[in-house]
Amino acid sequence: MSLAKILSALSLLALTTGCVSSTVEPTLRFGVEPLVPPFESRNDKGELVGLNIELGNALCAELQKRCVWVDQDYATNIVALEANRFDVIMPMTATPARRERIDFTENLYPLSSQLVARKGTHLQPDAKSLQGTRIGVLAGTSREAFAKARWAESGVTIRSFQFNDQLIASLQSGEIDATLQDSIEITHAFLSRPQGQAFGFAGPALKDPMLGTGVAMALRKTDSKLRDELNTALERLKQSGQYQAITERYLSSAISDFPRYRAKAQDLPFSDSVQIGETIYLSGVLGLDVDGQLAAGGIRPQMVQVMENLRSALDRSGSSLAHVAKCTVILTDVKDFAGMNEVYRRYFPADRLPARTTFAGKQLVVPGAKVELECLAVAAS
Repeated sequence: MSLAKILSALSLLALTTGCVSSTVEPTLRFGVEPLVPPFESRNDKGELVGLNIELGNALCAELQKRCVWVDQDYATNIVALEANRFDVIMPMTATPARRERIDFTENLYPLSSQLVARKGTHLQPDAKSLQGTRIGVLAGTSREAFAKARWAESGVTIRSFQFNDQLIASLQSGEIDATLQDSIEITHAFLSRPQGQAFGFAGPALKDPMLGTGVAMALRKTDSKLRDELNTALERLKQSGQYQAITERYLSSAISDFPRYRAKAQDLPFSDSVQIGETIYLSGVLGLDVDGQLAAGGIRPQMVQVMENLRSALDRSGSSLAHVAKCTVILTDVKDFAGMNEVYRRYFPADRLPARTTFAGKQLVVPGAKVELECLAVAAS
């Protein structure tokens, strides 16, 4: 073969190789133990299902990557992550001890850890109450680390289990006296079933840094770029409403204490409202119409527009004027107080007038605006 033909063949090979590599679909590898419904498990067809699976697939779609799910034992998943078996642990609770070794995204949703025991035992989740008892925990979890650190030295026997069904069987048979569990997981796996009717939560949910505050995704410390990409994608899911659509099917009660942000349509650095529990904090509203123009004609037309804007904001947030608890009124001219009040009182039921503060300021952020209203409400039942 001539030199020219060899060079031509090499050029063709390089071109072909380049084309193949450029079409390789980017992937995101999640390590998961699919044994924990309703978070991650397999259905009768062997398909991965659950809250974390849906969130992971939605994040992959947002990042335009293909999700690859790698089965991984939870107790050894940090070692597997560091060995590059996958890119992300889905899910894992961020705790101070774990942060020393690996990195975490923002929380996906809140976490609640509670003691479960046979009804009538009167146990409480503290070392004094549990002295002499046997407490079951799942191996590799933050609850295992917490129980060993906080309770073991006080005469509490901590027994670790690889699988939840083993732990539950030991609880039913009396081999252990109680278990410290994720409240949603144990409700789904045991308390909501006939065999769990004799058991219940013992005492309040625990609050401790060792238990973390929510469920996140774990990454290697060297993958800060991927962490930031996942955080950005998660925020986009929240802004679009897709996050809420997924989580509310699984966590309607658990997310009650987790802030829910409803963004404004405009590109502004604050939310339309933020809900924590049943309380809704609304941003201030001005007398601007849908085109962003101030209502003409002075304080009364502006106040009408303000109240209509408030009504719309409440409706978007799952509340109503009848559920407003407190308002703050800002006027640029105290002489407009009577005109503002005249319109304001028409919008609230006479027997459900919110508490209120009114003060005058020199100028509002929109030139010509005469009034701004900020309110706090509760969710409509």
